[in-house]
Amino acid sequence: MDDRIRDFIATSARTIVGLDVVLFFQANPSAFDTPRGIALRTHRAVDEVGPALERLAKRGIVERHTRGEGRYTCYALAKDPDIWDLLCMVGEAYLDDPTSRKEIIRLLISIQHEERTTQVQPPATGGDKP
Repeated sequence: MDDRIRDFIATSARTIVGLDVVLFFQANPSAFDTPRGIALRTHRAVDEVGPALERLAKRGIVERHTRGEGRYTCYALAKDPDIWDLLCMVGEAYLDDPTSRKEIIRLLISIQHEERTTQVQPPATGGDKP
């Protein structure tokens, strides 16, 4: 698998939900929707899709737009040909290459495991004292 794809998965997608959102925008490049709408279209929970969208917005993959005097937040794919090319590479790797798909899933599982491990640290003990 291409290093650019591996880096994108590790830094931008980071979760299977993030990957689903990325693949949604790759398949629907003109989509402009709210987190709720994207959650419905990707069959994911809004509370999972929202953080993925914010992470992708911070990385410049999607653009965040407010509407209705700030009552609504919508997201759209960034209008950058390099981002489009990268999303196409990710889509091809995940959808068309079983070996790359396995590697992507392993990477996502590894990231999830690492995040869980670092979040749940056992309390420090005072040595071998009871």
